[in-house]
Amino acid sequence: MVFSFFKKSGEKMPERASARPKGESLPVAGPSGAPAAGPATEPPAGVDEDWDLDFSIASTQPNGGYGIEIHEETDPYAEIGEHAAILYANGQDAAARATLESSIQGNGEPGAVKLWAMLFDLLRLKGERAAFDALGLEFARVCELSPPSWDLEPVVSKQVQRVAAGSVVLQGVMAGDDPVFDGLLLALSEGQNRSLDLGRLAGLDTEASAKLARVLHQARRRGLSWELAGAEGLASRLTNRTVAGQAQEEPLWLLLLELFQYLGWEAQFEEKAVDYAVTFEVSPPSWEAPRHPVAPKVELALVEEDDAEAVPEATALEGEILQGNLKELALHLTPGEECRLDFSRVSRLDFVSAGALVNLLKTSDAGPVVIYHPNRLVAELMRVMGVDQVARVELSKH
Repeated sequence: MVFSFFKKSGEKMPERASARPKGESLPVAGPSGAPAAGPATEPPAGVDEDWDLDFSIASTQPNGGYGIEIHEETDPYAEIGEHAAILYANGQDAAARATLESSIQGNGEPGAVKLWAMLFDLLRLKGERAAFDALGLEFARVCELSPPSWDLEPVVSKQVQRVAAGSVVLQGVMAGDDPVFDGLLLALSEGQNRSLDLGRLAGLDTEASAKLARVLHQARRRGLSWELAGAEGLASRLTNRTVAGQAQEEPLWLLLLELFQYLGWEAQFEEKAVDYAVTFEVSPPSWEAPRHPVAPKVELALVEEDDAEAVPEATALEGEILQGNLKELALHLTPGEECRLDFSRVSRLDFVSAGALVNLLKTSDAGPVVIYHPNRLVAELMRVMGVDQVARVELSKH
């Protein structure tokens, strides 16, 4: 059975009848051609009299003389995403990138976030780390959200990555008397390593900024492996709050400079250090090369049955799926059994293969099919081609 992926264009709707004032009925001609008088028609019970109920029989029938013309509003962001996904599927990577970049510039609207995510995935697939990091800063500034991390490992397995023991999540707006700082100071005094998640941190008061800056500084000077996740977003927010010439909230400046140290952003550090020296008329901190890479520390742990984050074992596909070559995939469709497919390592799915995938899943007698973690470009093509109508597609949370 073969699907047709192109809809037939509908018949053209007839021209709309001329507009009439609300509530005015079409006149009914009498014998002499003049409008015939008649009693007013009462509206049906329970219907608001303000509604115009004067619809002719023709207007209720398809393509009738008084046909109602319906214009569906389209989502411009959906159209842009579809276009970029199709370009990428056809191997036009540069055109897909240009389409996305031109659409997200300064655009922090909720509907545009998907386009940002698609561009992040495209840069990751192309191996362009510098452009990815720059986009992360812009994303944090424009959308006020934490950007995804570069190192996104597939998690579909009977084993998943877990944040190591000693991980601390900072979230919300923190005050200086928050007990979390006591725990960090204790870990520092005992020489323990910590992994800090700053991605959910909305803000800090002056005292909290001073404590966090001091803890990070001392951990770095002692050579401890204190690793930061979500530091890029926090650095972007602090950059907007620290204005040259405005000698306010000095701890925020010191925390920002410390974050630059951990991130290894020397150019940003030097520029902000000059602003700091001029603003507060003091000598700025000196740049010190980071001793440890900035990456969340992870370890492997067995998945528990009731773990909401766990992903079942799945058949993994890798590389590019081109020209409808799905023979390998078809071998894993067992009649009556659920089929789980790991697409996290699939870099590209072309147009022909997406259509073949729909046909394969539609005609298969296998049980439910679940596709895990395709990149955003592949996922959007799946939506365009209707793969999500014959299988459940689950995106990663990055």
